[in-house]
Amino acid sequence: MLLRFALCLLFTSIYHASAWGCENSLVCIEEDNWSVGVAFGVGARTNPLVDGDAIPLIILPDVAWYGEHAYFDNGEFGYQWQPHQDITTEVFFRANTERAYFAFWQPSNILLPTTSVTDGVDTPNPNEPEETPPRYISVNDIASRKWSLDAGVRTNWFNDQDRWSLTFIHDALNVHNGFSATGRYQHDTKWRDWTFSTHFSVTYKSSALIDYYYGISERDTNEETLWYSADSTFQFTGGLLFNKPLNQQWHWLGRIQFTTLGSGMTDSPLVSKRFVTNMFFGVGYRF
Repeated sequence: MLLRFALCLLFTSIYHASAWGCENSLVCIEEDNWSVGVAFGVGARTNPLVDGDAIPLIILPDVAWYGEHAYFDNGEFGYQWQPHQDITTEVFFRANTERAYFAFWQPSNILLPTTSVTDGVDTPNPNEPEETPPRYISVNDIASRKWSLDAGVRTNWFNDQDRWSLTFIHDALNVHNGFSATGRYQHDTKWRDWTFSTHFSVTYKSSALIDYYYGISERDTNEETLWYSADSTFQFTGGLLFNKPLNQQWHWLGRIQFTTLGSGMTDSPLVSKRFVTNMFFGVGYRF
């Protein structure tokens, strides 16, 4: 029987929670069977781009299948093996998530308007010295960024309450020819009927990856003062997941996550925020 850690699976997330020891998981998937669930609630992921709208999290599907080694888990296709009782390794393909900031469903009819760097401009005072205008360019005014396919390898070490993982990802379609590497730690605790999972990670993203999505050049604007060649960056993430079963199908769940973006990304004229927050609170149902 292959297994998966269910707390992370009801969320659109930069981190995939793959199969590992049954005694640590909320849901065990029988081999060659589908697992289908859905979460309903209120949440959003902030968008760091200039004039970028928050990404709504309202209805979140969860679909997975695990065979003896092959698996599909919420858009990730992979092959997994377990060389030791407390170690798993998988190779996988999945859509690169970076472009989600550039093209997504408009949430204006669901969420309250958010303030961008172009909102709330004061009326100029002729008696004040002239200030240099900020170096910003709107996401609506740049060239399109393409989707890419990630090819990666991940190794997990775990015990009853802790999990460490290392992930390496490369651009499989040569869209940007970049790569990223992530180290992650997760700790699980229980209190009464609640399960809590705290996690911390650090991700290195190469200059080729960051520059393709957040660099500014003649493809975007003729204004040379806005051109920007991005460097590599480190991004740090911390978060909390919590879950309480109501019965065999329904459970309360929630997530709070905070990610710092790093100067290689935030120095871009396209980026107006130094961090991204991701929150969701609601109920989940498993079929």
